[in-house]
Amino acid sequence: TLTQFDYNGSEKKLTCSFTGRLDTNASLAMNEELAGKVGSLAAEERIVFDMTGVNYIASSFIRICVSSARQVQKGNFAIVNCDPFLKKTFKIAGLDEVLTVE
Repeated sequence: TLTQFDYNGSEKKLTCSFTGRLDTNASLAMNEELAGKVGSLAAEERIVFDMTGVNYIASSFIRICVSSARQVQKGNFAIVNCDPFLKKTFKIAGLDEVLTVE
């Protein structure tokens, strides 16, 4: 699993790009680094999780999404480039109501 972080200061936006399977092991491996990046953001900054190339997510990754979304103001967290299966997974978990999933 490859994770890239890109912070754009002028847009006040952290983009986290993921590829591969985000299973429990992959989620645990990236959680500490991701938590450090997200934890350093101010509430008015934005977080975008780019899911291009991701074909599987585990519940541990869903927890990471919820935790990250809580670090910023409502509406400042988005999950983009989800394939239909992943969108359905977020919907089943009831998170499409809480998180912006595109």
